[in-house]
Amino acid sequence: MTSATIQPIPGAGEVPDIFRGRSLVVLSPHLDDAVLSCGALLSACPGWGSRVTTVTVFNGRPEGPLSEAAVSFHESIGLVDDPMGPREAEDDRAHGLLGVTGTRLGMPEALYRCDATGHHLYPHDQDIFVSGPARDLEPGLTTRLAAALRALPAVQEADLVLAPLGVGRHADHVLVAAAARLLDRPRDSVLWYEELPYILYDHCAGWEADLAPGTPLISRYPREHWERKLDAIDCYASQHPILWFEPESRREEITAHAAALGGGSPAERYWWRP
Repeated sequence: MTSATIQPIPGAGEVPDIFRGRSLVVLSPHLDDAVLSCGALLSACPGWGSRVTTVTVFNGRPEGPLSEAAVSFHESIGLVDDPMGPREAEDDRAHGLLGVTGTRLGMPEALYRCDATGHHLYPHDQDIFVSGPARDLEPGLTTRLAAALRALPAVQEADLVLAPLGVGRHADHVLVAAAARLLDRPRDSVLWYEELPYILYDHCAGWEADLAPGTPLISRYPREHWERKLDAIDCYASQHPILWFEPESRREEITAHAAALGGGSPAERYWWRP
């Protein structure tokens, strides 16, 4: 994976005070996604009097023989014997830095899922990146996932649910996005986030044409909250080699993109569906 050249990105003004003093839930396909994409918001919420919970969907342990893709992934992150425990510890540290709480559904991620006959659904590295409509991708799982999310008190009580757009077309992100659309919530109570680091990858350039759902909202943050987001991202050390072409430059890459987005101030961008 290579990082895209950073270009200024137009937005549609500041986010109004939709986050302040409210109850928020951020749906995170994997253990790092909420922090990568929404970390500055998560950092700011406690000071705004906002209650925020992340819901990580896919953190289940592998069962049975591993696929070629899973073996390769475990070797890449250096977690061959226990691929999930250390990642959860990284996530705990990141949440502690940001001052937010999280819950986990424990569903197995794409690399570990099998069909009814026991065959891996995504046996090779690139299989987890999918095309076609979300409704054709594991429809039974999408329905179960939506039901599991609706049953969570945090989701039931949330004023605002933040869901991934599916930039990069990772199967797990696409499934969470599809499940979020089945939550039967008013449109103005679901906000969509664009996923780091996919928005920086060359092969994802132009994603807005397919996925940008409506009105973009730019949320700018003071340096304190931005640095706390970067520190929280640093906690996910096992993931850095697979997420970044040059892991040592990740803070600079993320900040350059965010400053272009915010017109000089680091920012995150969110979207309302029309």
